[in-house]
Amino acid sequence: MQSLLAALISAVLFVIGVIHIYWVLGGRHGISIAVPTKNYTSQPLFKPRPVGTAAVAVLFFAGAAFILMFADIIPVIGPASLPSIAAWALAIIFLARAVGEFRAVGLFKTIRNTHFARMDTYVYSPLCLIISFLSFWLMIMD
Repeated sequence: MQSLLAALISAVLFVIGVIHIYWVLGGRHGISIAVPTKNYTSQPLFKPRPVGTAAVAVLFFAGAAFILMFADIIPVIGPASLPSIAAWALAIIFLARAVGEFRAVGLFKTIRNTHFARMDTYVYSPLCLIISFLSFWLMIMD
């Protein structure tokens, strides 16, 4: 069960990383709903740069690898405690992302009438909660 759960979490993180690489390479599909926007406008709150987007992709790939290491699916690279620390960090980071910053991102955001906000309410924040919950569950199962 632990291996299946780790594979599921890692697959989701890997796919999200691949989407970010697609954007780095010039893909535009989906990017308009991936960045928070100001209320009632399509003006993004920030402009993602390729280097930042690539860094986010690397973090998703690293998260996927650490989860696989935690479940002993792939060998541990680095200190033996690294996968455990990374798995806890992943669970906490995704929980924090789901809660949000109370303005444009997360379950308690105040900007709610934009394309991003709707996607965040129905897809991104619930997915972050699920990843967080499953990561905590994976660690508790250990």
